This record gives sequence, C-alpha cells and structure tokens, in this order.
Amino acid sequence: MKIYRREGVVAERPHLNLPPSTFEEEIGLEGFYGPVSHLYSKNPPTSWKDIRKSAFQWLKPVEAAEDFLKPQCFKPSVETPAQDFFESRRTLFWNEDVAIHLHLVAKDTATYFRNADASDLFFVHEGSGNLESPFGSLAFKKGDYVLVPKGVSYRFSKTTAYFLRIENFSSLYKKPETGILGQQALYHEENIQGPVWKSLSSPEKSSSVRIQKSGMLTEVSYPHDITHLSGWFGTLYPSVLPVSKIAPILSSMAHLPPSVNATFLTDTFIVCTFLPRPLEEPDGALKVPFFHSNIDYDEFIFYHEGDFFSRDNMSAGSMTLHPRGINHGPHPKAMKGQGKKTRTDEIAVMVDTVKPLKVSKFARELEVEDYWKSWMTNV
Repeated sequence: MKIYRREGVVAERPHLNLPPSTFEEEIGLEGFYGPVSHLYSKNPPTSWKDIRKSAFQWLKPVEAAEDFLKPQCFKPSVETPAQDFFESRRTLFWNEDVAIHLHLVAKDTATYFRNADASDLFFVHEGSGNLESPFGSLAFKKGDYVLVPKGVSYRFSKTTAYFLRIENFSSLYKKPETGILGQQALYHEENIQGPVWKSLSSPEKSSSVRIQKSGMLTEVSYPHDITHLSGWFGTLYPSVLPVSKIAPILSSMAHLPPSVNATFLTDTFIVCTFLPRPLEEPDGALKVPFFHSNIDYDEFIFYHEGDFFSRDNMSAGSMTLHPRGINHGPHPKAMKGQGKKTRTDEIAVMVDTVKPLKVSKFARELEVEDYWKSWMTNV
C-alpha cells in the first residue's frame, strides 16, 4: 500500500524548482519502481565528515546444536538491563530471508540506525516511545506495529519498550490482497499513522548514523543535523499500525485457516496477527485450530496477551516454533473445552517462513523441555 504524503516546503515536483538553499535526496526501493520519497535538506546527504567501521558491532547469533524434529516452546525473556536499541538485540531465529530479534530498550541513543539490508517491522509487546527520523517523530505504544522501510535512518527517544523485531531481507512488506472482501478489509489506510513532521528551529549540531550492510555496521558522522529539512514528499516513510485497528476475517460456519489472519506479506514469509473474535456458531463446529503439518513453512508464534486457549500455559511473551513436517494443533484440554467458548481472547504474532529457521543458542536457553509431550493425554 503506497500512501502519498507531503510535508513542509518541497519542490514543484521531483527535480524541478527546489526550495531555495536546499538539496534534494531521493530514497527509493525496488530500483525506484517501489515506494519513493524526496527530502529537501539544508545540507547534501554526502556532506559527512567521517566514515569508518563502527566500534560497535552486533553480537553475532550463535546457532544452537541441531535438535530432533519436534514442536518447540520458549519462555519469555526476562533480561532487564538498561540498554539502548543496539545493545539490546537478541537474535532468536533466522534464515536468508528473515531474522527475528528481541529488543528490551530502556535507554535512548543519539546515534541513528539505517538498515541497508532489510526493512524493519517492530511489534511493541510492552511500553511506548517515539521513533525519530528525517520524516518526523512517530509515537508508538503497546500493541502497535512499527514499520521502517529499508534505507531510512531512525532512532528511539523517550522509549522504554519490549519489541519483537522482524528483519525482512526478502522484499517489501505489503498488505495482503483482499479480493472480493474489498479494499477496506483487514485494515484501511486511515488506520496507518505516519510521522508528525515539523521544521526544526534549533537543530542538533551534528549527527551520527550506523549503517548495516551485510550484517556489519559502518559509522557515518555529519557536522549537521540530518533531520534539518525544509520538507519532504512521497510514499516511503516510517508508519504505525495499531492491532486494535485490524479487523479479523472470520466465518460463523467453519474455522478458517491461519492465512486469513495475514497482516503483512513478503515473497518468502508472512506475518499474521491473531486477534479476539467470535467463534463459530453451529453445534459440532471445530472452534480450535485443526491439526495440521507445516509441509512448506516453519511457523513461529509470539504470544502477546490474553488466553490463547488452543495452547496450555502460554504466558505473555512466550514463543513457539513448529517446524515443517511435524504435526501440531490444539492441546487436549482445548479440544475438550472448546464447546464452552463463544469467542477468543488472544493477541499473538505469527511468522511463517518458506525456508527453515535456524535457532539461536539464546533462544534454545529459553526452551521449555518436553513441550512436545503436552499433546499426550496420559501426561
């Protein structure tokens, strides 16, 4: 979904009659066939004073020893040191197309981050704050998705938050096609919040940006504030989508497959959101997810809040990984108790990936042993 916005003083059109004393920067994806924006700055984007390898580098995830094929469950992470965005990254799972991280951010940093490898999708599990970029300030809160396109410089301010971050190395995040359901299905562009922009009257005297390329960080320093613009226009910029604004698709007759809960699509994985909804009405209707085997996808689920009644003992922040080829479905208690339920009370984020996910040593240390036995009726 491309939503055009215009803020401040900008050119008549790209490359024509620029505002006085400004330089135009074009940021575009997919070879400029995708979303693109133009920013009008008091300084050229190449007016840096230093480029060097960053003294800070990501902690490389250590892959856990390969385990046998089984459904897996992971306890919530309880790490609570006061760390900034960079220090707090803990990688859970990854492949060539996607990486899934946790961030417990409790400290701001003046340094910006620009991901040249991937677009970043954050899910705010706890807390709130602001994402700052040349496009403006974007406020977020618990239960929001925060989408930052590849190539955008950003940082967090006044932020205390627990994030799930999904790096998309594959393609753009896109809204699923809704066909006969109409373009208002799932969520509408009115529910997507863009940054609040204003021309800065007292810009910072310098800026520093850590740029990720091939997983390594390069630090670029500028003798001016990179957010000091006269204005910008285009369709590429950070945005927020609250899960409270998503309308789940449902059937009163029969349980629908989890793909109807799709929120963002890419070429190689899908992000779904499970939300509270009425359950199926007929007597005899299966109200819990049917037993299935992920033949083409690995399935990761992050449990945000509520009662995920098809699974036992899932507290907020718990995670599961159900790899392709092994069956899973509702726990025995859920099968027995489904007739007493009239609606779900759950919010969870699911990522289904075409390529198998690698499990980090960090994630494996959170694993609930013998989770696979929870389907056994005699346990």
